[in-house]
Amino acid sequence: MRRALAVTVLGTVTLMAGCAGAPAGLVGQMSATSDVAGQPGDAAVGGGGLAVIPIAAMNGPFWDLAAEHPIADPQEWFHMALQLSEDDVTELGGTASPIDGDGGFRLQVAPAEYAVCYWPGDVGTRITGCDAIELPASGTLEATWGEAGFQIRVAG
Repeated sequence: MRRALAVTVLGTVTLMAGCAGAPAGLVGQMSATSDVAGQPGDAAVGGGGLAVIPIAAMNGPFWDLAAEHPIADPQEWFHMALQLSEDDVTELGGTASPIDGDGGFRLQVAPAEYAVCYWPGDVGTRITGCDAIELPASGTLEATWGEAGFQIRVAG
């Protein structure tokens, strides 16, 4: 009886500790889009990851690390293709988040404006687009990749 009670109490304390400090974050879904009539794109695009970088880094440090000429207009970032390592993201004050096999992802960052970039392959390799977004404390995100490039938005 004591052993069962100890296991139950320990399990409850562990569960409560895990829930107490964990931020809810933002959950999202990555999908493919198509501009071709009759071609809706894939429902989900799995694998790869997202680099979430404070927007202030896009005023200089990002371009220095990428060894690229700055692009001032965020709408021109949608198709940007360049090497961006996970260490680069960390140096810029950002974080990397994987995309699961079903296209799901979770971002746990403070509410602020960010540049979010898409790694379609392994995290820390070549990105194929970025988008500027004001991220809230919690909610749902929709990210897409297609002819229009990479884009992310707060759903609903």
